[in-house]
Amino acid sequence: MDRANSSPIRNQKYAILAEIKRSDGLSVGELAERMNLSYMGVKQHCNSLEKEGYLSTQRRAKRVGRPEKLYVLTEKAGEFFPQEGPPFALELLESIDEIYGSLAADRILHRLFRRRTEALRPLISGSAPSERARQLAQAREKEGYMSRYEPSGAPHGQVLEFHSPIQAILDRFPQAREFERLLFERLLATRVERREDRSAGGGKVAFLLLDSEERKPMAATGSVVESLPEPERQVGSPSLSSLAVEEDR
Repeated sequence: MDRANSSPIRNQKYAILAEIKRSDGLSVGELAERMNLSYMGVKQHCNSLEKEGYLSTQRRAKRVGRPEKLYVLTEKAGEFFPQEGPPFALELLESIDEIYGSLAADRILHRLFRRRTEALRPLISGSAPSERARQLAQAREKEGYMSRYEPSGAPHGQVLEFHSPIQAILDRFPQAREFERLLFERLLATRVERREDRSAGGGKVAFLLLDSEERKPMAATGSVVESLPEPERQVGSPSLSSLAVEEDR
């Protein structure tokens, strides 16, 4: 399905996929209500998307009556939600990892997340963790993370994200997940726990705001990125100085 130059019907199908991706699975009735479309129209689109291999179904138990059928995304549907940079960025990091060792890739990822923290900091001005979380979710939404803030789920709420433009990098270099968690923690000035669920038809990540620890928001002078921990330097690590990754430049 080509979203470019697509017909209204194809646009509706994509909208259905996007709505389902922001959930743990939706019924036809829930989709129709959220999208303000007719029940039968949504059902036809879902049947078509299932035949095309973009949707599969699950059953959700109800208190009364038969289990309800939910639609969830298949792996094939991932082609509609692009990655940022891969495969080139991923291949570049893998090449650096092979040539210079794992510490080199770690340092580059660390540097990238420090820069993202610094770039996002001017957008986060709230005084309370919940306010800052709303602002960060809005910024991440614009970057393609399908992000939203929910006031429930943790002492100061949580930020839910239903897509990661850098998922391929996170899968290949799991340590990047910790750098991402620290980005949230430093920008929100509160302790953050990162939970990832890959079972919900494409997966989601929850960043739980656990407590404030009376930590003040970092200034936009560079202290935000400086506060992220530096990866440990391995003894005898080869040729790291040849990489132009000078953390304090």
